[in-house]
Amino acid sequence: MRSSALIASLLPLLVSSQDCSIPFTVPLFTTQVESDLWYGNATRFNGGTDSLRLNLYKPVGDDQTARPLVIVIHGGGFTEGHRNELNDYCQNLAAMGWAAATISYRLGFYGNGIFDPPWAYDPPEVRRAIYRAMQDAKGAVRFLKGRHLQDSTSTTNVLMVGFSAGAITALSAAFLDKPAEKPADCGSIGPVQHFLNFYPRPDLGPVEGDLQQNGQDASLLGVVNIFGAMLDTAHLETSNDPALYSYHQTGDPIVGCGLQRPYHGIGSGIPDNYPYLFGSCAVDPHAQTIGFEPGRYLFHEHAGNAHDIHDPAVILMESLSWMRDLFCGVTTAAAGDPEISPLNVFPNPTQGMVTVELFLPLPTEYVIHDALGRQVGMGVLPPGKSTLDLVHLRVGLYVLRIGTGEGNMEQRIVVAR
Repeated sequence: MRSSALIASLLPLLVSSQDCSIPFTVPLFTTQVESDLWYGNATRFNGGTDSLRLNLYKPVGDDQTARPLVIVIHGGGFTEGHRNELNDYCQNLAAMGWAAATISYRLGFYGNGIFDPPWAYDPPEVRRAIYRAMQDAKGAVRFLKGRHLQDSTSTTNVLMVGFSAGAITALSAAFLDKPAEKPADCGSIGPVQHFLNFYPRPDLGPVEGDLQQNGQDASLLGVVNIFGAMLDTAHLETSNDPALYSYHQTGDPIVGCGLQRPYHGIGSGIPDNYPYLFGSCAVDPHAQTIGFEPGRYLFHEHAGNAHDIHDPAVILMESLSWMRDLFCGVTTAAAGDPEISPLNVFPNPTQGMVTVELFLPLPTEYVIHDALGRQVGMGVLPPGKSTLDLVHLRVGLYVLRIGTGEGNMEQRIVVAR
């Protein structure tokens, strides 16, 4: 292989491992925001035009030239919600060293003629709403990649985080990537009829959409799916697909964790005209067969019955560490796993007292941060075994960090009583 070709083949690997000089889990920086950035116009379900915008948060003083980029998508059943709901989340990410954008996308679909959404005219109406949102999300990815020099962002370490309908959108943007995967009812189909009125449903165009065709692609490094669902698990094909983190409560009544219609636990006729979607519990058996490399697939299943996060601090830190590990080239153990060499902490979870094994020849300084990045402890660990008293800490997730000759090493500790 010629040297130029060899460099080209290695470039994605080099780029994906370059942004690890900071932990990306602790707020270290002030932030700046560019609000209402326009990234395109697109046709609404009723023929009108939406002006699509996003808010972009970046750290100040981080000295990075290729920041990891997170694109965040709000929920709202494809009929409501706003990007500003996730401003605080994006600002927190930026304070940790990420560039983070919260985006708007096309909302709305036809109701059943008697009731407006969330009642739907038929299943194709909902699939078409998902498809439009997916096209917009891909346009936002290309838009942000196209200004990577201006924002000092990576074009390979790009991740997407979605909540509810936003997670359905993110999963579609990540995995519905071939023309053959376009749902048939996202082509030209029969009109919606409300009494004597007819509303056309034209072809929605290619899976990539037509926004921001600037030479960039819409590929992603990974997706964080917070109680979302897929149109079809067949869209998740190989271990080369984007990495996937999912969180879902098993009894979620809005977006079911299994193969269910949205609003299945609500009734009142709302779910009757919705398509069946594959929730995280239904995706999991298929994802397990894909052969993802360690650390590239994680499903946090919680035995609950809410369309919510049971412990936001834990899930925030777990998903954040998972995203960071994708491009830092290490695997952070899930909360409760016993060992990350050269540091071993047990019992974990703990009621307060933990034993720390340090497999280093010299005493090493440590700090402890809570899930919001606040320092709650510090000191020096001797080589071998020692004891840390965490009894004074509240129940929750904490990060023990030590400095080694090769950089920082982290161990997550769960305090549970």
